[in-house]
Amino acid sequence: MANDTNASRGVFTKRARAKYTQHKLLLSLLKLDTKYLKKYDSALYCSSVIQQRGNKLTSRFCNQRFCNICNRNRTAKLIKGYADTINSLLDPRFLTLTVKNVLGGDLRATIRSMIYSIKKMQDLRRKLGKEKIVGIRKLEITYSPDANEYHPHFHFIVSGESIADEIIEDWLNRNPTANRKGQDNRPATDCKELFKYFTKLTSKSKDDTVILKKGKMIRLSYHYPEAIDLIFQAIENTRILQTMGGIKLVKEDADELETLEITDIDPDEALWIFHSSDWVNVYTGEMLSNYNPTRLDESKRKKIRYLQET
Repeated sequence: MANDTNASRGVFTKRARAKYTQHKLLLSLLKLDTKYLKKYDSALYCSSVIQQRGNKLTSRFCNQRFCNICNRNRTAKLIKGYADTINSLLDPRFLTLTVKNVLGGDLRATIRSMIYSIKKMQDLRRKLGKEKIVGIRKLEITYSPDANEYHPHFHFIVSGESIADEIIEDWLNRNPTANRKGQDNRPATDCKELFKYFTKLTSKSKDDTVILKKGKMIRLSYHYPEAIDLIFQAIENTRILQTMGGIKLVKEDADELETLEITDIDPDEALWIFHSSDWVNVYTGEMLSNYNPTRLDESKRKKIRYLQET
């Protein structure tokens, strides 16, 4: 699907950064040689070629969940698609439901159990004649390298504080090992948070605590390829974002093809190939985005730590 949009060529700067910074992570995932090999390969070459005809530049996307380029497009699409719905909710609440951390081998079964609990919760409310849950549910998973455990949890935006409180009570009854302090119900002030990543591709360990010059302590973030691969396999064929109570579902997949009409580029026919950190015009050698990786960008892309020797 193509979308003609008037834009500056600067729109490619953020895309170049996303492509550059994820390159080494995707290579590390490919090195694992798991069943996702072809998917990681498709993400590696996402938007690598851009075809220009006149002022229109067309690129192809991989639409993989672990691709930062496609996730940027997906997030923007979801925010736009759900904005009016969320704004129309009465007393929107940002709700978090958690369970105890689990080992990797239990992650997929735990996720399926969590989703089933929400379904049964809504079914019970319907049978009892109680007001249905109206909102949007998102699954999120994080990884703890210190314990080698995974933390699956839900974020919701739901209508009504009292309903959010009831959801928490029902959740705790269904998940007696869950910690009450891990559940949260607060006003939904920034709905964009719901549509960001469903898993952080970096994790922090206590062993990586450093002290800055001014005495501030921070933990460095690293990519853990085996953990990332396990998470993506655990959510295979699982809907990450789900609407509830009659809210229309917005298609979240990124379009395979995107055509942008660029206003500040010489109208011509050209082929741009991504090399190193930018797209290069194969006919003229010109750079498309003029993105220059910062020291921070370079540092982030190198922070990869395997759980086992490869």
